[in-house]
Amino acid sequence: MKKVLTVLLSVMLILGFVLPVQAADGQTNEETIPFTVVFKNSTLPGNMDKVIEDHGGELVYEIPEIGVVQVEAPASFAKHAMKHSSIQVASPSLVEKIPEVDSIPLETEGVNLEDAVLYEAYQWDIKRVTEDGNSFDLNTGNHDVVVGIIDTGIDLNHPDVQQNLLPGSKNFVPAGGIDGVDQSETGDITDVQDRNGHGTHVAGNIAGNGAILGVAPDTGFRAYRVFGAEGGAYSAWIMKAIVEAANDGVDVINMSLGGIYIKGQIWYTDPATGERMKMGNDVAEYVAYMRAAKYAEKKGALIVTSAGNDGLNASNKKEVLEFANEQYGPLGYEFVGAGFYTPASLPNVVTVSATGPNDELSVYSNYGPGFIDVAAPGGDLKLYNEYMENGNFDEYLNNRLFEQEFNLSSVPTVEYSYNEDGQIVDYTYTGPGYSWYVGTSMAAPKVSAVAALLFAEHEGATPKKVKNLLQQSAEDIGKKGKDKYFGHGLSSAYRALMH
Repeated sequence: MKKVLTVLLSVMLILGFVLPVQAADGQTNEETIPFTVVFKNSTLPGNMDKVIEDHGGELVYEIPEIGVVQVEAPASFAKHAMKHSSIQVASPSLVEKIPEVDSIPLETEGVNLEDAVLYEAYQWDIKRVTEDGNSFDLNTGNHDVVVGIIDTGIDLNHPDVQQNLLPGSKNFVPAGGIDGVDQSETGDITDVQDRNGHGTHVAGNIAGNGAILGVAPDTGFRAYRVFGAEGGAYSAWIMKAIVEAANDGVDVINMSLGGIYIKGQIWYTDPATGERMKMGNDVAEYVAYMRAAKYAEKKGALIVTSAGNDGLNASNKKEVLEFANEQYGPLGYEFVGAGFYTPASLPNVVTVSATGPNDELSVYSNYGPGFIDVAAPGGDLKLYNEYMENGNFDEYLNNRLFEQEFNLSSVPTVEYSYNEDGQIVDYTYTGPGYSWYVGTSMAAPKVSAVAALLFAEHEGATPKKVKNLLQQSAEDIGKKGKDKYFGHGLSSAYRALMH
């Protein structure tokens, strides 16, 4: 079988706002604006349908365990809904995106893919976390401890992740996908096949066991698919997945994703009319995430999340806000207030920064005092950027320099069909493969794997205890003691198991 190795820059971050749709006469069709509604109680009121309808809204998604729903409603919905006694906050819904990036396929036909051959040749990152595999002699995990991977799904046919994929994976992408045009998205809750690659790559970092190895190669996992082929998801889908994973009894929830949420005011200027509209306070998504994370913790699940790939001091709320305005200003948005990376900013999660092959902070990784808990290898872009800027990127590829700084793991290989607007309308799966990625998305799953090993070692441990153990056992790198780049230090499976 032809296998494909792919070099891919994985930058899983930031939000895409859904804009009001323009009607043929140039007027705004307000009915297309999605809102996230958080009720004051952590349950849905009995008269919820009437409350939503009375304010001109239509229910499209609900998370009853935390009192959160998504509705479609006129732009004025939030202003009026906030006055209702049962509603805490209502804000425009957000879409979390995986930006489109180029991939470079490298055929490996005829390459011997026997056990651990790619681990031995390329996985410097896994070797760093396991201290050259020494942690494998102590504990490799088991199927009694489960990691829930909230991502793009899993390649059901990939030999390197099949044996640790447990029954019960779920899909949260509704029919049509994020754009409503993907024919492969039927809303089937059992359809967890990865159309993108990101989720399978994450799974390989955690529990790969074949030509590649993960940090915990015998640990069980389930896939909770919230992203389709195009890599977009409403935050409500993600929060629903957190709740479902917690209900299913997973021990660790890996979230190699995130976005910026504003506590303040959002303004939108209609490009057609020049009208400046007040879109409400974006605290709804943050409150909802807080509830979902607390719900998971009460159920015994520890959330591990990536820090983000913008090279920002994420503890500086002004700096994050300015970055959001730079990104979305051209789209007509203006934010006033404070910016937070979420779920990374939540107090009861483990937030992971990324390091390169020399234990340095990766050039793209977010950081910040009190923001980062621990670090892990996510790969770096120093050589990549150097050769790109000097105009000799072909030399970078021909000399396979990406092997020195990127992370190799499992992926599906797929081909897409597009409509005339460039939207993905279908996909064809062509087989399992392997790819090099780089990003904090690759750092977080290594820490999730270490957390899973700690749950296996300490039966009955609480999420809080495992988080403390992760911090206490981390290898101090960089400035002595806890710092803004690596938190408590580099996560190490060997040190954690010996602690």
